[in-house]
Amino acid sequence: MAIRAPMGGQWQQLAQIAANFGELTLSRAAIDLFVEAAENDPAAQYQKAVLLAYGGALDEAYALLCTLPDTAPDPAANAYSRGTSLLSLGRADQAQELLERVTQLRPESGSAWLALALSVNLGREAELAERLVRAEPGMEAAGPSEQAAYYYALGKARADRGEHDPAFAAFARGAELQKTLIVYDREADRRNAEDATQGYTAEAIAAIGRQQQQPTHRSIFVTGLPRSGTTLVEQILTSHSAVSDGGEINRLDLLSQEVGGQSCETLERYVKEQGTLSLTELWNHLLAERFPKGGRIVDKTVNTSRHLGLAAAFFPEAPLIWVTRDPLDRAWSCFRTYFLGTMPWSYDLEDIAFHFRLDDQLLREWRSILGNRLLVVPYEELVTDPGDWVRRILSHCGLVEEPQVFAPHLSERAVATASVMQVRRPINREGIGSAEPYRAFLKPFIETYYA
Repeated sequence: MAIRAPMGGQWQQLAQIAANFGELTLSRAAIDLFVEAAENDPAAQYQKAVLLAYGGALDEAYALLCTLPDTAPDPAANAYSRGTSLLSLGRADQAQELLERVTQLRPESGSAWLALALSVNLGREAELAERLVRAEPGMEAAGPSEQAAYYYALGKARADRGEHDPAFAAFARGAELQKTLIVYDREADRRNAEDATQGYTAEAIAAIGRQQQQPTHRSIFVTGLPRSGTTLVEQILTSHSAVSDGGEINRLDLLSQEVGGQSCETLERYVKEQGTLSLTELWNHLLAERFPKGGRIVDKTVNTSRHLGLAAAFFPEAPLIWVTRDPLDRAWSCFRTYFLGTMPWSYDLEDIAFHFRLDDQLLREWRSILGNRLLVVPYEELVTDPGDWVRRILSHCGLVEEPQVFAPHLSERAVATASVMQVRRPINREGIGSAEPYRAFLKPFIETYYA
C-alpha cells in the first residue's frame, strides 16, 4: 500500500484479508485504492460499503450506500444492503420497505425473505406472510444456502402465527439444507473445549496477571451460548456513558493465534519468552482499530468461553460475565436461528445437546477456577428482576448507576446479531418458556442433553 502497487482489483482481496486480521486502517486504505483503481465506479464504492459494514462501521456503510445510485451494483443487491443496514440500526419500518422491494425484484432471495421476516411480526402482517408462503415453489431454483434462509423465514412466519407443526417443519428443512453445506465435527469441538481449560488454575492465572504492567480495565468480556441473553447484557452495558461500544469482535481469536494456542501452558511459555507488553500492545491496537473513540468496550464474542483463561490471565482488571438460560428455551432458539455457517452444531438437535453439554462443563470448570471473578447471570432472573441484576452487572464492572441503563431498548447503537429486534424492546419475560409449544419436536435434544 505504501508504494501504491498497481494491483487493480486485487486491492479488494487485500482489504478483506486486512479486515479479517483486525487491521481496519489498512483495510480502509486498500479498499480506497480499489475504488481509485476502478475510477470511483459505483459498483466499487458498493464493495467499500460492504467492507465497512463487515468492520463494524454500519453507520458509515449506510451513509455511503445512500450516496450511490439504486442500480449499484444492481437494484436488488442495493436495496438488500440498505435494508439490512437499517435493520441493524434499529430502523425497522424503513428496512421493511426496502426488503419488500427486494422480494419483489428477486423472489428467490431467501436472504431477503429472512431479513424481512426478522423485521416484523408476521402474525400481524397477514398479506406479507401469505406472500412469503406463496414464494416457496419458486425457491426450487435457488441454491441451498438461499433455500435454507427462506425456510428459516417461513418457520418464523408460521411461528408468529402460532402454527407450531408447520413452523418446526420449516425450521427443520432449513437446518437440513444447512447441514449439506457445513459439517459439524463433534470430536474437534470436544478437543477444543478440553484445551480451553487445560492447565488453568486460580494460582496460574494470578501469576500471569502479576506480570501484566499495563492497564487492562478497558475490556469487559461477556460470554455464554448464543441465544442466552448476551446481547441484552451487552446492550445494558453499552447504554452506560463510560462504555463506548461493543460487539462480537473475535479479537481473542487473534490473540490466541499470536500466543500459539489457548492452553495455560502455551500462554505461560509465551509470557516467559516474550513478556506481556507486545501482546498487550497488540490487543490495545486491535481495540483502537475497531473502536477509535475510546471508552470501555464490551467483547461479546460467542466463543469467548474457549478463550476465558487467556482473557482472565492476561487482562486481570477486565470483568468477566457469563449469561445462562433454560436449556430447552435456548436449544429451541438456536435451532430456529439462521447462523449462516458460524454455528454448525445448531442444525441438529442432538448436536445442539452435545455442544451444550460441553459448554456446561466449561462453565463448571471456569466457576471453580475463577470464583467471584466470573459473574454468572441467569437470563430468567435478569428479565424478571432487571433492577437488581442491572445493579449487580454494573457493580461487577465497576460502573456507577445511571438511569439509561435500565432502559437499554432506547439505545440507538447498531446491533448486528440475531437479537437485533429483541433488544429494541423493553426488557420482558416473553422468551421464558418459548420452547414449550415445541417440546414434542425437541425430544432428540431432551433425550441427548439429559441422558
